Amino acid sequence: RKTMKKVGIGQWILGLVLFLYTMICLLPVILVVIVSFSSDESINKNGFSFFPEQWSLKAWEYVGSFGRQLINSYAVTIFITIGGTVLGLIIMSMFAYTLSRKNFELRSFLSIMMLITMLFSGGLLSSYLVNTTMYHLKDNLLVLLLPGTMNVMNVIILRTYIQSNIPDALIESAKIDGARERTIFWKIAAPMMKPALASVGFMMAVGYWNEWQGAMIYITSPSKTPLQLLLVRIENNINFLMQNAGNVPTDVYASMSQNIPQNSGRMAILLTVLGPIMVIYPFFQKYFVKGLTVGSVKG
Repeated sequence: RKTMKKVGIGQWILGLVLFLYTMICLLPVILVVIVSFSSDESINKNGFSFFPEQWSLKAWEYVGSFGRQLINSYAVTIFITIGGTVLGLIIMSMFAYTLSRKNFELRSFLSIMMLITMLFSGGLLSSYLVNTTMYHLKDNLLVLLLPGTMNVMNVIILRTYIQSNIPDALIESAKIDGARERTIFWKIAAPMMKPALASVGFMMAVGYWNEWQGAMIYITSPSKTPLQLLLVRIENNINFLMQNAGNVPTDVYASMSQNIPQNSGRMAILLTVLGPIMVIYPFFQKYFVKGLTVGSVKG
């Protein structure tokens, strides 16, 4: 019969510390949810509170008042996030596999060219001129999708993972059996790269999901407006109301403030942005532990 291992006091202390740390991280999220369902009158009177005097759905009604535009912006953001992440993983994984092959003649040259892009940049103005006058990507969703498909640091992570976790002997044996590089990559390397691809893919997805500056510069059509840009405009409406409170007649300001919740509206906007990421993150969490060990020595 198996005997239960006695838990020492150190384990209890460690568990208590981790529980307290978890609560410290979780309480702000809970507060944001509660504030988004609180009335602005209660917030102005008592500040942010876990126990508001009055509950309200005005913040969510205001965000939901954008209706079809909100749904369309969600669709645009989902398309950019999924399309950019998948395309970027394919491009960067193939590039990383190429750089990991020691017998590839252009390996050193491509590595140097790749690292140069980390040190030098043409800047925002030059990229805008190139994207609009040469590539004609003004008001085109490709301008939000294509630039993020190549990231030097992600290529380095994937290359290091390949060199550390895919033995050269395995690839050489596949070549002896007659497999070409394309077959080796798709049948052997890519399946073994799943932990690294999941970690890099999640970071790319978060970057695409939070992108708004590029959309603000290049996108003009409402039908192509991503979620982040739409929410930035909603936030600007709230800021405009607060900054011009003294310049607006009292009755007009009261009417506007009823339709545009200020503090609770910000929290509703925040949850609208973070909600999908918070739901997806637990499914990718297990891959981050493996991703942290990229390049480590296995015992």
